[in-house]
Amino acid sequence: MITLTEVGTILLPWGIIMLIFFIGFKLVSWAKKQNSAAYVFGAMVQMLVPDPYVERTIQLVQDNKKTAQKQKEREREPK
Repeated sequence: MITLTEVGTILLPWGIIMLIFFIGFKLVSWAKKQNSAAYVFGAMVQMLVPDPYVERTIQLVQDNKKTAQKQKEREREPK
């Protein structure tokens, strides 16, 4: 006979997977409606979860700004 703990052991991973899918579905629907809760959740995740590529991202943004600034300077120069 199967005990309650065995049933819980079998169903717990499936419950976690279903919960993750439900949360993802809800976040996508909020984002499509441009609900502020999606933005708040995204900001909270961004603040709490560390970005392993912080230095690379910062360098990429700085390079893009320099490139954009050089292009603006070239456009302003008289021909």
